[in-house]
Amino acid sequence: MFNCRSCHSQNTQSIIPLGEQPLANGLHASSKIDQEPRYNLEVMLCQDCGLAQLRDLIDPSELFTDYVYFSSNSDTMLRSAADLVDRIRPTLSEDSLVVEIASNDGYLLKNYISQGIQVLGVDPAQNIAKFANENGIPTLCDFFNDELALKLVNEGKKADIIHANNVMAHVPDINSFVKGIKILLKEKGQAIIEVPYFADLVEKLEFDTIYHEHVYYFSVKPLRTVFGRYGLEIFDIEKIAIHGGTLRMFVGHKGAYPVQPVVEEMLDKEEKSNLYAVGNFKNFVQRIDDLGAELRKVLGNLKKQGAKIAAYGASAKGTTLLNYFKIDKQYLDFVVDRSLAKQGHYTPGTHLLIKSPSALIEDGANYALLLTWNFAEEILAQQARYRSEGGKFIIPLPVVRIV
Repeated sequence: MFNCRSCHSQNTQSIIPLGEQPLANGLHASSKIDQEPRYNLEVMLCQDCGLAQLRDLIDPSELFTDYVYFSSNSDTMLRSAADLVDRIRPTLSEDSLVVEIASNDGYLLKNYISQGIQVLGVDPAQNIAKFANENGIPTLCDFFNDELALKLVNEGKKADIIHANNVMAHVPDINSFVKGIKILLKEKGQAIIEVPYFADLVEKLEFDTIYHEHVYYFSVKPLRTVFGRYGLEIFDIEKIAIHGGTLRMFVGHKGAYPVQPVVEEMLDKEEKSNLYAVGNFKNFVQRIDDLGAELRKVLGNLKKQGAKIAAYGASAKGTTLLNYFKIDKQYLDFVVDRSLAKQGHYTPGTHLLIKSPSALIEDGANYALLLTWNFAEEILAQQARYRSEGGKFIIPLPVVRIV
């Protein structure tokens, strides 16, 4: 029996079984791997509160203590963060405090610092917290929960703004996380939270955003429920395109801000689209399997023609896509990634060598399978020279296309 991690209901059903998968960011220093652990990757849906979540958990300390994802490697993320801070800054004073949960390398908080605002980052990854502190971003190396929030309040710290970008999905104890926001947030404070949107995942076939780091796949209905449980409410929502479709939610203490009509509109749209109907997911999984067959066919035909094919982006989503679709060295020659922390390592499950993006030209790749499709516009612009010299990108979702 599986109990929902938010409302504890036993009324849950399996909707997206993806089998045994390696850890999405479990890169290897060598291609010679004796035993690589694999874990069940399966999404359950709570029929009471509507929360989609993984059946099985991996210890967060195994996933996040040493982390290979640096937000500053994405120009899109940097622009999005800077634009948001420019919007929020006029509402703050010199005495304000901004806290970011899962602050990574300080990609967002550095914008507040440059404008004279006090900040505090919280991030459990020792390597990344060390990097942030060394670069002048005050960062506490810890997991955020209600106990940490109470400790900060007892130290005289309460937040005018709490940012939490792409972190709520990673936290097994969602109730402790939301309770912590309640404790840390000032009476008229705002928590600005970004999460990938489950409705977009389903509509656009973004199954590769499912991996062990993402415990939850959020929509508005279950989020309103869990915030309401602790006297908080979503008072505004923006849809942004980043990561294939993201909710940016503005959350405050109940009654602190008028609730905008968009909240009810999105709740109504979710119900009318049958987002919570278990029966619809059989077709969803079949669509994924059909897409995998089509992608293997395209890659296989190109290889028969003598093409050299790389993959672009040693990403977590790439791990899910390659392993579930069984796309390995039979189809791909190597992977490229901008992150120096990843270069020279090998991908989880498929054991492909990760090189610098310059290898696309240097090693004569005719095609590049774009695993980080969520940053397609940015990457295609960066790789203008590769494309001008005849290189083409294969975009795998929601349908296979070559550009």
